[in-house]
Amino acid sequence: MEPVVLRTERLVLDQPTEADARSIVDYCRDPLFERWLTTPWPYEPRHAEGFVATLVPLGWTTGTEATWAVRTRDDGPLIGVISYRTLRGDVGFWLGADQRGNGYMREALAAVVQWVFVSGDVPQTDAVTWEAMAGNRDSAAVARAVGFAFTGTAPSSHPVRDGSHVPSWHGVLLRSHDARQARASWPEETRL
Repeated sequence: MEPVVLRTERLVLDQPTEADARSIVDYCRDPLFERWLTTPWPYEPRHAEGFVATLVPLGWTTGTEATWAVRTRDDGPLIGVISYRTLRGDVGFWLGADQRGNGYMREALAAVVQWVFVSGDVPQTDAVTWEAMAGNRDSAAVARAVGFAFTGTAPSSHPVRDGSHVPSWHGVLLRSHDARQARASWPEETRL
């Protein structure tokens, strides 16, 4: 699979590079990352360097994971990261603390889901899944805004740092989803 650039009204999604490593380190040291994400903790420069030099290119080359840097303009600074993992058909994302509240991740997620559904680069699917640790209302708000339906609370698909599978919220976006039904599926506990 060849890397692709996705564009939205306000964003450019392209490949994270070595020049982004410092920003990734700074963002991934956010205490919220320790609580809600499976990124290494404490997050060190070597983690970011390995991510951009090895993990991202390997994901594209093998066709197992498409990962983008989220930017507000061509050659702009990285403000977040979003990925689609082909083996599980799921998405993962994060946005830097200083960029939250602008709707950027909703816009990026919508673009990635659209790419998954129409791209010939990934195996055809009728569903994209999402999950977040139970209690991560910010991530749930993004998924809900893009049209994912809540499918329940269950152990995480991805192990957390200690190898366990913690209670997580799960959702799915179907190619032919009903937006009204999807919105209604989210329980109150998942809302901001």
